[in-house]
Amino acid sequence: MARAGGGRAPGLLRSHVLGTGAPFAVMASITVILVVLWDSSPAVAIALAGPLAVIALYERRMYAALQRLRELDQLKDEFIAVVSHELRTPLASVYGAAMTLKRPELDAAARESMLRIVCRESDRLARLVDQVLWASRLESGRGEIAFEPVDTVSLAHDVVEAARSRLPDGLTLELRADEGLPPARADRERLRQVLVNLVENAVKYSPDGGRVEVRLERVGGQLRVTVADEGLGIPLAEQERIFEKFHRLDPNQTRGVGGTGLGLYISAELVGRMGGRLSVESEPGEGSAFSIRLPLAAA
Repeated sequence: MARAGGGRAPGLLRSHVLGTGAPFAVMASITVILVVLWDSSPAVAIALAGPLAVIALYERRMYAALQRLRELDQLKDEFIAVVSHELRTPLASVYGAAMTLKRPELDAAARESMLRIVCRESDRLARLVDQVLWASRLESGRGEIAFEPVDTVSLAHDVVEAARSRLPDGLTLELRADEGLPPARADRERLRQVLVNLVENAVKYSPDGGRVEVRLERVGGQLRVTVADEGLGIPLAEQERIFEKFHRLDPNQTRGVGGTGLGLYISAELVGRMGGRLSVESEPGEGSAFSIRLPLAAA
C-alpha cells in the first residue's frame, strides 16, 4: 500500500494505528463490559443491546449526512468551475468587442455589430451574477416576497415579446391565454424572473428549432402557467433532481448545452414562497413542459 501510494511503510503504519486506535479501544471496552455483565447478570447484558443498536443507527445517519456534505462540497466545486467558465465567455466577448471598437478605421456597420455584442454579452453576464446573488439570498432566507394582484396575461406578454427579439432561426414563440383570467396572488417581479428563466431555458434547449408555447389557464382555484417546448427533453431519472441546487444535466444528453444549475432551483424556490408549485413533464427527444400553479388573488 505504501509503494502504491508513493509513501513509506512506517509512516503509513503509524497513520493507520492512530486512525483506528480510538474506535478499537471503544469496541474493546464495550466487549469487556458485556463479558463482565454476562457473567454477573445476562439480562442486563441483553438490555444493553437496545442502546448499542441506537448508537449504531445514529452513526449510520451521521455517516450518510457526511456523505451528503461531501457531495454538496463536490457540487459547489463543480459550480465554481462552471461559473468561472460562464463568466469568462461573456467577458472575453466584451473585451474583444471593446478592443475592436478602439480601432479608428472601423466603419459604422462594424461598430454597430460590436455594440450589439457588448449589449448582449453584458446582459448575459448580469443574469449570471443575478442568479448567484439570488441563490445566496434564498439560502440565507432573505428572498422577500411582496404579494399583490398580478395580471399574468400582461406580464407573460411582456416576457414573450422581449424573448422574441432574441429568437434563433427556426424557432417560434407563441402566447395563448384563456379569456377573462383573474389576477394571481404573487410577486410581480419575482414571477417575471421565473417566467424569463423558463422561456430562456425552453429556447436554449431547443437547438433544432420548433415551437415554444406559453399557456395561461384557470384550473379550479388556481392559475396555471405552462412553458412548453419541442426540444431535447429531460430523462425521467433527472426530472426530480433538476430543481436541486447546482444540479446540471449531463452535457452528453444536452448536446453540450450547459448552465449554472441554479435557474430552476431559484425558480422553484420563488414559486414555492409565493404559495405555488413548479413541476415538469417531459419525454426525452419530445420536449418539456414546465407548469407554474399559483393561487388566485380573489382566493
